[in-house]
Amino acid sequence: MRDKIEIIKEIYQIGDDMQERKEALQKIAPYVDEIMKAFYEKLLQKPQIAAFIPLERIEELKKKQIKFLQDLLTLPFDEKLYKRIAQVAIAHYHIKLDPLYMSYGYHVLSDLILAQSQKDPSLLPYLKLIIKYLKVAEAIMSEEYFAQKTLAESPYRANDLFVAINILHMAYVRCQDSFARMEVDKEAKEMFEHSLQELQPYRRILEEAGFNLSAIKRFCTQFANEPNKQNLEHLRHSIERPLADLRVSAYLSTDSALVLLRTMTDIIYRRNVTKEQRLDIPIIKQTIRRLLAHNFGWAIERLDFFEEEPKEECDIAKLLAYKDHIFYIVIDCADIANKLYVLESIDLILEAIKLTLYLRSKEEK
Repeated sequence: MRDKIEIIKEIYQIGDDMQERKEALQKIAPYVDEIMKAFYEKLLQKPQIAAFIPLERIEELKKKQIKFLQDLLTLPFDEKLYKRIAQVAIAHYHIKLDPLYMSYGYHVLSDLILAQSQKDPSLLPYLKLIIKYLKVAEAIMSEEYFAQKTLAESPYRANDLFVAINILHMAYVRCQDSFARMEVDKEAKEMFEHSLQELQPYRRILEEAGFNLSAIKRFCTQFANEPNKQNLEHLRHSIERPLADLRVSAYLSTDSALVLLRTMTDIIYRRNVTKEQRLDIPIIKQTIRRLLAHNFGWAIERLDFFEEEPKEECDIAKLLAYKDHIFYIVIDCADIANKLYVLESIDLILEAIKLTLYLRSKEEK
């Protein structure tokens, strides 16, 4: 990363200009609100970009843009600032915003900033300095966006954020029964809080997508201390909308065919469902739940095990057996555009699990 920083400094002739940057920020401060208002008005005129801008979050997004500009003009140009800019790029990658649209945003913002010189020509040197740093940020974001894309397309590299979001989703699903009873399930709560902790390394990225881990943890604690409708509503509001937005793009952020192929290979050849020396039904259920959570947690709305064939309607009800024990796994998929494909993929995985359980049963006789 140091090499990248040095090259960027050379390209954009960045030296010891901290004082000039801070002065530029002070000069543009009176116009920032007007600029940001016009900025989002212009972006919303482009339907392909407007699709990524939730109208109810525009005020919040304006504040984030202003904070980003402040960081750009007040922090030393070092590894910390580079990472701050890179995190924004990675967030844009995960919501599948085309880098061309990112560049368009920088173009619009630069034009709006430069236009302030028409009101006061003495601002021009300061505005040029601000635009230079916007170009620096754009260069870093483009670099890190495509670096993230290269990593995600590597066929045998696990997408840790993808897995962590899936685990959080499944942990949240486990809490639903206790929510209905206005009670606190201690085990489900611990699992949910643990999954929040697993997401801490991605906190900045998730915040860019509207996912505030600190707020979720706070509302979780409030509901645990006082389980009532108001606290439950706060918790649901803080997690369900951003979680839904993330799961819409989650499957698109991985190469689904390779994910499925790798999973099938691991089940059949590595026997990752039956590899424990001591195997019993609770271990099998736990392994199946974990395997499906890692791969399809974002898409699963319900996952249960039954000892008898379920009578209610569901998307998948698969009979599984180990030795003389027969049980059913029941799965409902969220209402998503590619639901049929996801259900077929889950069904294939369950067939592979069924086969490995049968082979293990035969080996032990």
